Amino acid sequence: MSGDAPVLAVTQRVLRDPGHGELRTALDVRWPRFLRECGFLAVPMPLDSALAVEVLHRTGCRGLVLTGGDDLGSVPERDALERQLFRLALEHGRPVVGVCRGMQLIVDLFGGSLRQVPGHVAQTHVLTGPYGGRRVNSYHTWAALDGPPHFDVTARCGPVVEAIVHRSEPIAGIMWHPERADPADPEDVALFTRIFGEVSCVP
Repeated sequence: MSGDAPVLAVTQRVLRDPGHGELRTALDVRWPRFLRECGFLAVPMPLDSALAVEVLHRTGCRGLVLTGGDDLGSVPERDALERQLFRLALEHGRPVVGVCRGMQLIVDLFGGSLRQVPGHVAQTHVLTGPYGGRRVNSYHTWAALDGPPHFDVTARCGPVVEAIVHRSEPIAGIMWHPERADPADPEDVALFTRIFGEVSCVP
């Protein structure tokens, strides 16, 4: 790949360390590797919204990846940041992919509902729908049973929605973790390449 690979903004989970009085952000080291395999460079977003917006503008990010970790509502700072970044991405026509928690956030933003589901933590299961036959990992306790308005459901595991795509905007969500597959699944690479490859880089 060339040295001028497009940049993607990637959100991070939040870790509290009371012993050191620190609030930390963290990104699985497999995320940059996976995105590089897809042809992109990952830029982790700081939790400070003003800094994150500055990073977006300075790096000319092609799109936004909302990653997993942290239940919605458990880290208000992250919730607020990701909602702001999502709005900015949409305003500037930038694609968004939500993974696990990230897809849950998209469902919530578009008026969908989430509920706790058993049997979806540290498991693998087979998908039905357009992704039918794929076996994917699962690490979530919350999920949607219906797609939010304006979205098509592209994968399920039983009644649980596992993937969605917006009908007119470059927005998609998946409940499995593509960064944890070794080697990367070609279908996941194709998904990210297709969504983020549709828009030219910001000058």
